[in-house]
Amino acid sequence: MASESVGYLAIADHYRRLIADRQIADGQRLPSVRKIADQWHVATKTAQRALQVLRMEGFASPVTGLGYAASFRPHESAVLRVKVNGTRQRGEQYAEGDEALILSAEVTPTTGPAGDVLGVEPGSPGILRTGMVKRGDKVIRMSHSWFPVELADLVPELLTVESTAPGNVARIEAATGRHTVVTADHFTVDLLGLQLAQSFGVPQGEPILARTTVRHDGLGVIEYGTTWFPRHVVLAVEYTDAADHAN
Repeated sequence: MASESVGYLAIADHYRRLIADRQIADGQRLPSVRKIADQWHVATKTAQRALQVLRMEGFASPVTGLGYAASFRPHESAVLRVKVNGTRQRGEQYAEGDEALILSAEVTPTTGPAGDVLGVEPGSPGILRTGMVKRGDKVIRMSHSWFPVELADLVPELLTVESTAPGNVARIEAATGRHTVVTADHFTVDLLGLQLAQSFGVPQGEPILARTTVRHDGLGVIEYGTTWFPRHVVLAVEYTDAADHAN
């Protein structure tokens, strides 16, 4: 099972199958980061990324002070994985006249899975940027983006409500020498809570498309964000065949 070249997705797939097949029971403790790293002969960062994938997909849940426990609720969620070789452009392409606004940019305690994904204790400080995109009088996009707090001094633009080219991830890469090697997008349909419903100006409980994005440089998370799109907003994704493009 151990291999120096094994990737974090292979490790995640291994434990996902064990959890789905009930060989690891719902609620049972998963091996620690250190134990996984030792068993698979990988770096602790690789082991941590594997557990984060399981957490993002609903197959693991953090237990304060104890690591992770298996979580399998097939009637609540099912994961369908699509692997794309290539680079996804950052953000969306807006129409002329669309208005992109940064609503807040601050250092604040991490909430929800943010601390877990960033690799810090829940409630530890992180950089949170919130924004929206308006088309006329309608809000067509809301977003939350978390960044590691240590980037505040290196990229002071993270704490401003301005959004200018080349974008904050590009600034982070230029300031730190880190480079995004994996961008993971997870899409799910949910029902609007009160706060988002008020932001979109629609009734609470309407369906919403949520995209969770994690950008990773192979050593740690650069950005963890969630973007919400209301009904009647189409998120169109185009794929270009690299071989055909080269010709």
